[in-house]
Amino acid sequence: MTTWQIILAIIIVGLSIIMPIYYSSEKKKKAQQEEFEKIKKYGETINQFTRDKNK
Repeated sequence: MTTWQIILAIIIVGLSIIMPIYYSSEKKKKAQQEEFEKIKKYGETINQFTRDKNK
C-alpha cells in the first residue's frame, strides 16, 4: 500500500465512525426542540385560558 491509500483508508474509516454519531446527535437535538415547542405551546394555552377566566 502506498501512503495515499493509507491516508484515504483512514479518512473513510474515520468518516464512517463520525458521521452516524453526528447525525444521531442532530436527530436527538431536533426531537428535544420539538418537545420543547410542544411544552411551550401547552403552557401558553393554559396561560391564555387562565387570563380569559380571570377577566
